[in-house]
Parts: sequence; C-alpha cells; structure tokens
Amino acid sequence: MLESRESVGVARGHRLGQQSRTVVIDALAARYGGAAYATVHMASELAEDPEIAGVVLIARAGSLVAEGASAHADLRLVTLPDAARLELLRRVAWQAVRLPRLLRAESPAVLVTWSGMLPRRSRSPVICYLANPLVFARGGLGNRLRRWAVRRTASAATHVVVPTAGMGEFVERELGRRPELVPLGVDRAAFWPAASPGDEILCVGDPYRHKRHEVLLGAWSALRAPRPRLRLIGDLRVDPGHAANLTRLLQRHRAEGEIVLQTGLPHDELVRAYHAARVFVLTSEHESFCLPLLEAQACGVPAVVRDLPALRESSGGGAVFVSGDDPGAWAAAVTRLLTDDAAHAAVRAAGLANAERSGWERTAAAIRDRALA
Repeated sequence: MLESRESVGVARGHRLGQQSRTVVIDALAARYGGAAYATVHMASELAEDPEIAGVVLIARAGSLVAEGASAHADLRLVTLPDAARLELLRRVAWQAVRLPRLLRAESPAVLVTWSGMLPRRSRSPVICYLANPLVFARGGLGNRLRRWAVRRTASAATHVVVPTAGMGEFVERELGRRPELVPLGVDRAAFWPAASPGDEILCVGDPYRHKRHEVLLGAWSALRAPRPRLRLIGDLRVDPGHAANLTRLLQRHRAEGEIVLQTGLPHDELVRAYHAARVFVLTSEHESFCLPLLEAQACGVPAVVRDLPALRESSGGGAVFVSGDDPGAWAAAVTRLLTDDAAHAAVRAAGLANAERSGWERTAAAIRDRALA
C-alpha cells in the first residue's frame, strides 16, 4: 500500500510560519527520455510558484534536461561537462564534494533526486523520486549495487515518492518503506486533440531493449495489407547499440509497407506526429509511468498498450490492454481501433478525460508541499 498522502500533497496549514526554501533538483541521472522531460516540466512549474524561493537544476551539458531548462529564465541551471569516459565516477565525485557545498550555499534548501542514489547523506531534506523500474525489476551486479545505493539514500530521505502504485510495489518490496504517490502530468496547452483522427500507427519510445519494438513490428506485420504507415519516434542516443539493431530490424520489414523512424523532433513536429496517428501502440514490458501515452491521450489518439499496472494507472484505464507477446493478439486490438469507429471514439473519449485530470501543476504542487512541510 502507498502512503495515503497522494498527489494533493501535504496540507498547506502544516507550513504556516515556516521559511520558504530553494528546491535543488539533481537530474544528473535523467539525461534523456521521460525522466528528462518530467524534470523540466516539474522544475518549470516549481519556479513559477510564489511559495518556492527558487529552483536550481543540476544537469549534464548536452542532456535534454539542460536543453529544456535553458529556455526557462526562472530556472538556475548548473551543468556538468558531458563525459565520454568515467561518467558515473565523475558524477558521484561531484555529488560527494560539490553538491553539499551547493546545498549549504542555498540554505534553507530541499534536494530532489531522480536517481535516489547519493554518495553522502545530505544535511538538507531529501525527496527521492523513484521512477526507473529497471533498477528494481532486473538482476545483475550493477542493479544490485544500484538498489543498495537507493536503500541507503531512501533510509534517510524525508519523502520517497513514485509516479504509480505499480512502481510503488517494486519500491516497497525493496526498501521496506511505503512510498508516496505523485503522478506525472501532461502539458495540455502543448498537446491538444486534432479536429479529426489521423491514419497512422504511432509508437513514441526510446529504443531501449525493454520497449520490445520487435513485438510492435510483428503486430504491424500481422495486419491486413495495405498496412497503415508505422511511425516510430525515439532518441537514438540512449542506446546506440540497440538503436542499430532496431534499424536493421526495420529494414527487414520495409517491404511490407511504409515505416518511418524519427529522432530529435522539435515539439511542433512531435505534435503533428500525434495528430497524424489513428492509434498509439506501446509494447514495452517495464514502465513506471508513460508520458508519451498521456501525450497521445491529450492529442485524442486511442492507445493499445501492454497490460502492466503502471500503464493502467498512467492511462486512467482509458486504453486497450494486451497481455504477452503474441503478434496476433496485438494486431487484433489495433485492427479494432483502425476499423471500428465506435470503439475508437470510446477509447478516445476515455483518454481525453484522463489527460484532462493529469496536469503538471498537480505534480509540482505535490512536490512543493513536501518540500515546504
């Protein structure tokens, strides 16, 4: 079970008479992907909050966090040089030596850490936002060390928060501590529904192995010809080796229809891609939350996703869920939304209702309330 204090946060009355604090966000581990986008949105909302003294965002140079934060004048950005070698060692050294100095200089401050792994205990209050399910779901020496580091940091944290109850189950089993639920959001001003549905099949997800793009391609291949255009969007920098494997896999399917792979899209082109889609598909087998799913819903695109607890929560139940890897089962679910206008309209309406409930202001308010409690 999660703590009962959900996204509305801690009552403001608890803060009466307390001094405002600076929020320092350590986003060194959130270089790309959903965590990077979430960091920028959360930081931007907090920076506009009159109850917060200021927001300092720590990021790697060249990361999506640094790129996104540079457009917001109210954010104070601290960047570490990008490192081709020994990146983790350099990050840990900076956190051990420079981060405590920064927190003392910004006192009173609260630290929000996305990795949940700090080499030293902080004298400032710490909020651990744990949103990487792979650390808790996979074995191997590296992940065992990461879990040890998370346990050590979380044991002294003021708050441990997660974006979904599904992620919370992983965390509670590992930490023996009930995390608090703070869902992520969507910018409804930046993602809005098209006047009419598109005709493409869309997947927005970086080319990690756990995204299981091969299942998506198998499902698309199982559709009746002529198949709708399949558009895949993701950041090829996250795993260059697997991105190369994905490119080779796409080449083997190109004779079956049109496939488009895009990376580094500016925001307006990303919105156009959502508006060109009739169905959004996500075959990923590990998620703590899914921002592209919420963006698709805000754009009025019905979704077919893997039946994971975190995706049921992210979607608010407003999606079609498929279990397992059978291409036929995925193709059948997609075909229904391609051909049945009534089913398409029903899932679209459920998705739009969920997106309407899921603004970034709610997420930022929950972090603010914990920072100032």
